Amino acid sequence: MVGPTFGNIATSIVMLLLIATLSLEYVIPQLVPLIELQYAQYGVLLTMLVGGLASSSVAFWGFGTLFALPQFIGTKHWKIQEQKSLDMKLLRKSMPTIVFNFLMSALVGPVIFYNLLPQSSFDWRVLPSPRSLMYEIPIWLLAEEVTFFYLHRWMHVNRKMYAKIHKIHHQWTSPISYAAIYCHPLEHLLCNVFPLIIGPLLCGSHLAGISVFVFVGFIHTTAVHSGYWFCDDNGMHDVHHEKFNYNYGVMGLMDSLYGTYLLPPSASSTESAAKRAKAD
Repeated sequence: MVGPTFGNIATSIVMLLLIATLSLEYVIPQLVPLIELQYAQYGVLLTMLVGGLASSSVAFWGFGTLFALPQFIGTKHWKIQEQKSLDMKLLRKSMPTIVFNFLMSALVGPVIFYNLLPQSSFDWRVLPSPRSLMYEIPIWLLAEEVTFFYLHRWMHVNRKMYAKIHKIHHQWTSPISYAAIYCHPLEHLLCNVFPLIIGPLLCGSHLAGISVFVFVGFIHTTAVHSGYWFCDDNGMHDVHHEKFNYNYGVMGLMDSLYGTYLLPPSASSTESAAKRAKAD
């Protein structure tokens, strides 16, 4: 059982560093000639828009659909809220907003990066080193955790914001992967897009590293909204959808500080059993 503070943060940092390092070593170098060709033919911004849309589609719609398959099949195995089943009527109602928010973030993110990142961020002949990633990744994750927690929590404690904005997302009390971005467009920009891009902007990070971070971010958010034990948060965000006033953050760090951290009963039982075994 990974704890909500040091253990979870350490795991997140190491896993993201490993994925980024492998991507920069074996995957991205193969794409550099194509990216530079697209830069020359269509310009940096258009290349970023098209490339970002393609990458985000694989992460959100590709992995999101894989995570949604158990819901469509109706299997209860590994389901966090075993008594709940997929609300197909709500899914059909949600899909236009989900598609709109996906396209909006695919447009807004590249435009912001294009205008605010330094010129060195777009030099694909000089990719970020593992050493620089070791410095930047903790900043990315911490910035995301803090900004998402406070903005998300504000959406709950401010009654007007909750009633007019955030309540839309909480129509899903037992979510499916696609529901990760089912929300008011204003909330999508404030709570989903901004926390994800603020860290890389603060660091002036290279677009290659940012691309991996955003790709993994899409997979992570679809996993924690899947309703199944697919992710490293131990059902933390699923509990947020079920009970509303717990787990406002991503990793559990801020929730631990504010006393709003709560895991599902099955996860808590696993943790208790592990502690008893260790004591014996």
